[in-house]
Amino acid sequence: MSGPADLVFVGGTGRSGTTVLADLLGRHSRFAGVPIECRFHCNPTGLADVVGGRATPEEFVRKLRTYWWHRVRVGSRVIVPTGIAGKARYGAFRARQRLGLGAGGDEARVRGLHQIIGRDRFDKAVARFQEAHERDLVQASRDLFYDLLAPLRERSGKAALVEMSTFTIAAAPELARIFPEARFVHSIRDGRDSGVSKTLLREKAHHPTDAITGIDFWADRLRRADLGVKGLSTGEMERLHLISLDELVWADRERTYVDLLEFVGVEDESDMREFFETRMTAEAANRGRWRDGLDTAEQREVTAHYEATLTRLERENYHCAQLLRRTYERTLVSQP
Repeated sequence: MSGPADLVFVGGTGRSGTTVLADLLGRHSRFAGVPIECRFHCNPTGLADVVGGRATPEEFVRKLRTYWWHRVRVGSRVIVPTGIAGKARYGAFRARQRLGLGAGGDEARVRGLHQIIGRDRFDKAVARFQEAHERDLVQASRDLFYDLLAPLRERSGKAALVEMSTFTIAAAPELARIFPEARFVHSIRDGRDSGVSKTLLREKAHHPTDAITGIDFWADRLRRADLGVKGLSTGEMERLHLISLDELVWADRERTYVDLLEFVGVEDESDMREFFETRMTAEAANRGRWRDGLDTAEQREVTAHYEATLTRLERENYHCAQLLRRTYERTLVSQP
């Protein structure tokens, strides 16, 4: 693998530095960062599942035209304002907002591709996919992705794209097949901080509620990423870069930063360097947040659970177990 990357997928478990890593790369003159988590190419029922035979093109298109096009999350609820019923629910929600009744104290968060592409261009891209997928599914999937996202690259005047959706590592085998030019950055983080951060965000009922369940949730999502990595061929593994957020913001900053630049094939630049030095710090990453509100005994309990989890990951030969162990052992000699 040589030369600068044309397409970079950043992924990993939620709350493990994926967003800030994509932001970092997007500061480089080569890379146009996609400002939303697209998901349609890698999440369940997405393009990767279609190419992998786990979903049909029809199922994919239905979800693309609704959930991935426009959705509104209010706490644990998702409103998709398409179709008669969806528009009615969305209208009732907006009416409550106008009347000052709110949504039970939850903030409404708008998501979807409508934020980055116009409806007309979106509909034409989907129609081309529907017309072409029976002839060549992989090529049709590739064309759809670029039909939807290339306008961002064109407007930015940059040569390459950086996209961040957490499931890209879990979907790496199929994405590697669709995009032979793609490189994958898998961001990992101390499972205690990642799990607690997900607990604080808690958008869905099945999300963790405390540090212990947060670690379990983190480990389950990491299993999906590990299965994705193990589905890559030996040659495709060269297109994967494993990076620790903890090392990038604290333990081994410069080496980790330089290794990332080398992997994506670019030289350092002032905008990227400034973002790294001022915005990517241990403080900004809330390193050690998992301890907040826990007494000494509770911290020991959480750490014991995390150590047992790391041991299991090592026993099961997770691709990232060695790096996780290394960063954890560094915390033992230098507390945040």
